Amino acid sequence: MRLGVIGFGNMGSAIARAVKKHFSDVIVYDVSQEKSMKALEEGFGVAKDLKFMLANSDFVLLAVKPKDVPSVLTDLDLGDRVLISIVAGLTLDRLYQLVGHDKKIIRTMPNINVLVGKGVMAYVFGENLTEYEKEFFLKSFSSCASLYPIEEGMMDSFTAIAGSGPAFVFKFISALSLAGVREGFSYELAKSIVIDTILGSCELLKSMGGHPEEWIAKVASPAGITIEGIKVLEERGFSGIVMECIEKTSQKAKRL
Repeated sequence: MRLGVIGFGNMGSAIARAVKKHFSDVIVYDVSQEKSMKALEEGFGVAKDLKFMLANSDFVLLAVKPKDVPSVLTDLDLGDRVLISIVAGLTLDRLYQLVGHDKKIIRTMPNINVLVGKGVMAYVFGENLTEYEKEFFLKSFSSCASLYPIEEGMMDSFTAIAGSGPAFVFKFISALSLAGVREGFSYELAKSIVIDTILGSCELLKSMGGHPEEWIAKVASPAGITIEGIKVLEERGFSGIVMECIEKTSQKAKRL
């Protein structure tokens, strides 16, 4: 199987690197000369036009900005190739309108963590795909992300939680690190402590299971120091703020 990549930005390049071993060839097309040269330097084939890329592809990864989709897909003859879209807000219906209702399409939404092979990706299979094509997608793309099959109507909510989620996690890490600086640590040391604490907490919850609140109860001993911090979070409406954050982000995704 061969992969064509339209758009060699952060996400397109990260996925191309991660799945490269599963494809006999990966051909990149990008209107940016700089990004094309970067792809070439990394050992990818580079197409001078979409026609050449299509001629050398079985799967096509669409990794461009939403505003650029119509100009890319209009009059693009996919033939029997499978189109994999990672474009936020671009529904299957809209994709079918652009390329034809007889085409093979997989709509996905990855997050930035695919850069280190630890991404989270939702996917929805369109019609006309063979079982082999579905299985090949799952096998190849699981090399860079945990894959979640969801109903398409939940894609905007997934985008808010997982797509935007890393930014919210980074914000929390930044806040905890700054708190460490306020307590007297250097920023780099505080950041390292915070990252290891979060990684360990996530691994504990993933490995041992249980509800997060149960683990909070285990850490927060009666009349101890942890419950004092929890009290502040509760008084400031921490959970409600996070839920409203996701709600607003999801609403924005729906308006794309």
